[in-house]
Amino acid sequence: MNRPGRLTVAVLALLMPFASAAAMAEAPPGPIPQGQEGQRVVSMNLCTDQLALLIARPGQLVSVSRLAARADMAVVSDLVTPEMAINHGLAEEIIRLEPDLVLAGIYTTRATVQLLKRLGTRVEEFTPEASFDDLKANIRRMADLLGNRERGEALVAAFEAELAKTPAQWTSGEAPVVGSYATNTYTAGAGTLENQIVRAAGLRHLGEDMGISGSRRVPLERLLLADPDYVMISPRFVNNPSRAAEILRHPALDLRFPDERRIAADVRYSICGAPFTAEAVTRLRQAVERTEMKPEESSARP
Repeated sequence: MNRPGRLTVAVLALLMPFASAAAMAEAPPGPIPQGQEGQRVVSMNLCTDQLALLIARPGQLVSVSRLAARADMAVVSDLVTPEMAINHGLAEEIIRLEPDLVLAGIYTTRATVQLLKRLGTRVEEFTPEASFDDLKANIRRMADLLGNRERGEALVAAFEAELAKTPAQWTSGEAPVVGSYATNTYTAGAGTLENQIVRAAGLRHLGEDMGISGSRRVPLERLLLADPDYVMISPRFVNNPSRAAEILRHPALDLRFPDERRIAADVRYSICGAPFTAEAVTRLRQAVERTEMKPEESSARP
């Protein structure tokens, strides 16, 4: 079977040792000078996809990753147009598009990223957001790269305004403790976007209380002993048939955290830091408030 895409990459790989030093050098870091913003932009990462979709001017973004077009993965999937090519992070796909700017995450397909850089393509890599400050910095950086700073500032302002609608303190008594549990027994602690979301909702974060920094695997027994008021679990993870998700269907988890102590987390709003992350704060606060009000409502009934 003829595989022109793979053949192209193979030929390019053979030619790379003979490329000039200028072509082999990585693109300089930092913002693109005014007037040299990307005009044919390709994004290879779900998080850069979504920021670019929110900021790019019409026709500027020529390709996004396959995840961006999935409504179950991307909040702004409706912004993907038929004119945008869908890529799978493969070098042969990106090269054919002849981009002048490629957007990626620091963990995005490393072989493709390194090959593109060696061929002289400008690749800008984004670090996952661990705080709201990171989130706003990435919005501004994306806006700068795409030559649309006004749009970036508007998105930052909208994020801050939406965030301000949710009280940062619990209204009465001690704030409830909220934990999370994901596939392969992972939970999040301090220094994570999840931690910022929980605290912005006026709640205490179990991971931080446990002294966890970043994301770490936590045995189910430890979670049960910690006994937070609520645990956030994504229904998408629970329904995943993989072995990694089996722990989320454990009878002990169901017994300790029945529906009234379980928050169905829509990870689309928190897996990437973007203006819509403020919605994750609002949803979390509302979910806890609804549950906290139920005992009072039931006791008030005759």
